[in-house]
Amino acid sequence: MGSLDAYDLEHCGKMMMALNKQRESKGHSDIAIMVGDEKIPAHRNVLSAGSDYFRAMLSHENVDSSAGIVTIKQVQYSSVKTCINYIYTGNFSTSGLEEREQLLFTAHMLQLQGMCDKIAVSLEKELSPESFYSTKMIANTFNCTGLVESCNKYALENFQSIAAEDDFEHLDKDYISFLVGSNEVEASEAVKCKALIIWTNFDVETRASTFEELFGNLNLKEMSGNYQKFLLEKEPLVFNSARCLRALLMNFTGGSQFVAEDIDIKNPGRTSIQPSNAIAVFDKKSKSLQTFRPNLRTWTKLQDISDGFVDKNFTAVVQGNKIFVLVNDGTNYQLKYTDTNATWVRLADRELTEGRLAVVTFEDSIYAFDDSELTSKTVEKFDPSDGTWSYVTDKPVEGRYTSIVAARGFIYCIGGYGKKLSTAMKFNPSDSTWTTLPPMPSARYGAAAVELDKKIYVMGGCNNGYLNIVERFDTVAETWTTVARLNNSRTDLNACVVEGKIFAVGGLNSKNTIEEYDPAVNSWKVVETMGGKDIQGLASIALNVPS
Repeated sequence: MGSLDAYDLEHCGKMMMALNKQRESKGHSDIAIMVGDEKIPAHRNVLSAGSDYFRAMLSHENVDSSAGIVTIKQVQYSSVKTCINYIYTGNFSTSGLEEREQLLFTAHMLQLQGMCDKIAVSLEKELSPESFYSTKMIANTFNCTGLVESCNKYALENFQSIAAEDDFEHLDKDYISFLVGSNEVEASEAVKCKALIIWTNFDVETRASTFEELFGNLNLKEMSGNYQKFLLEKEPLVFNSARCLRALLMNFTGGSQFVAEDIDIKNPGRTSIQPSNAIAVFDKKSKSLQTFRPNLRTWTKLQDISDGFVDKNFTAVVQGNKIFVLVNDGTNYQLKYTDTNATWVRLADRELTEGRLAVVTFEDSIYAFDDSELTSKTVEKFDPSDGTWSYVTDKPVEGRYTSIVAARGFIYCIGGYGKKLSTAMKFNPSDSTWTTLPPMPSARYGAAAVELDKKIYVMGGCNNGYLNIVERFDTVAETWTTVARLNNSRTDLNACVVEGKIFAVGGLNSKNTIEEYDPAVNSWKVVETMGGKDIQGLASIALNVPS
């Protein structure tokens, strides 16, 4: 009778509970597990039914089984006790990484596959840059196929964070080749190169040949001119290798206009992808994502806009090499824009914020501010690592059409249509606290805000009419300054930073123009008129496209 339908599972559970209570009270126990000086009472039949290890041991007479005592060596008493409890109850508590490694070793030895699988799942859920190396070693040691695959996926999606850890140096040649050579790795070519240098320098004598091989496979054209110049002039692994030097010189066409500059792999915000060189707009007329290169004054078509949101209102943000679109109806989409063959992927729906949004990326998450009503105040967060949304906080001041920007470890919330149009606040995600800042000199709503060189620029907006006012907030001194005005008054616009300059894109009253602000001379100029395009006003973004 093998079918579960033939069993009353509640009855079976009660029977096992009774047996476990007997075991704990040593009632009717007919065998003991000896670990060191400690004994764990048990029942032969239960152990044999629950573990292939015990089934094989107790299936024939030997010294241990005849004496009623089974001695297990080279394991911890606590781990064996937990495993015996699991045989009777099917449950166990997970603890720290070292404890779970010892528990997995014991469960693997006792052939408790179900327990091994549960430990692997718990390790998978807690994967982090710090735990990655140890978890990968555990997965390989105990042949946890699912956990191995999860580690590989995590490493590809979090390559830079993994490379910033000291344990990265201990990864073997084959695994480094797998990561650096994979088309799925989410890191710029410069980050891959820097990681490869770090790994090689740990043991130059044996790893130099691998460096040459993998360096030659990098797409050197996608590296910034400054970093290429750094490699040519200041990186011995490159300029001391004829093979590497030749490969780089074939791609480097710059000269004195570039300054040799290394990258800091421990700063994800700076190097997760190359600095932005283009403005991307969502053109609803052509139903495509179009990019404008300000320095070249050229347009390039990227992927098409998904039919899932092309006819709806939405906003967009960039994180690394992915574009995230948040639609006003609560749906969300993702595109790996650096992959020309990539298509839009629908993500989990937002749980709390529907309608118009103000959105910002902060560290590894995306924060969505409800911006739809006079009473709007909810903020929720999207975690790309597990694809989930969660409630974060409420804004202290209700309102809509608020300007949101991240800078220097805070999220700034400025202005908005409500009772206090000039209110400025900053939110600290690390401890969920809000701080009130000096108010913005010009009360308004529907303005755009960006950060450049530790200063926040707030431009345009509306207050009894469209505005061209631009004000700058110094995030260090926490003071406001009025700077040069836009050429065109506009509201419901987006702004972004490209190659050290600020660009105001579209907006009501000036939908088809792009203005450029040069902080060095404090002036604005119109650099493009987007004739023939119908752009989504709040979805213009800055990103990096190959030359």
